[in-house]
Amino acid sequence: MVARARSAALLAAAVLAFPRGLGDGFALPGAVPGRGCSRRSWMAFTGVVSQMGVEASARAEEDGSPLFVVDETNLLTPSTEKYLDRLLKKLEDDTGLKLRVICPPRDLQTDRDAFSDYLRPISKKLGTDQATVVILAEERFQKRTGRPLPLMTVQVGFRLQERFQYRLTNDFLLSVADKYGFPPTVDKVGPDLAIQDATKNVAACLFGLSDDATKRFLRFVPEEQVAKILKKHGL
Repeated sequence: MVARARSAALLAAAVLAFPRGLGDGFALPGAVPGRGCSRRSWMAFTGVVSQMGVEASARAEEDGSPLFVVDETNLLTPSTEKYLDRLLKKLEDDTGLKLRVICPPRDLQTDRDAFSDYLRPISKKLGTDQATVVILAEERFQKRTGRPLPLMTVQVGFRLQERFQYRLTNDFLLSVADKYGFPPTVDKVGPDLAIQDATKNVAACLFGLSDDATKRFLRFVPEEQVAKILKKHGL
């Protein structure tokens, strides 16, 4: 009961701090996809990747900048950013599944129009679509009390939800955000490790779903299982 109450509180805080999610194709855990989400935000974030996006990816690959991770506030160390980029590239190469990490500018999520404008080029750069999982991470605080809010949310495109119906569950998504984004945990390990561990957990889940058609994830993947799955894929 305590764990459920804490999860519910975290979800409520996430909804308040991140109004209306990312767009029609994404929903916070427990929300109904498409409800209360602006088409403008959705088109900005999950439109089909244009030639501009392909060219941006090519340029990023040439200059060594990350293809699958955007960190605007230096929550990640350069080594972690490089590792996560390699992890997400391997995931997509092996399974065709897309996982991205975005750490947007601080407080930008509170301005809906500005956030939509920010996401438009990011969408092209990262190649997001309706079958993408996105981890959004930002250090946020309640304005009235100054208390820290959960560090991250895990957003899932509705096409991926349809594909893995009953296997990639909202309980899993919420449990990952709860375990790794809960403020006391972030205070203890730091945002760099918290985001890294959350990303590895979601990646292990997606590898598992692709490897085994009978696999179902109801909660976060145990750490020893994460290590085993990633090792299987050379990570």
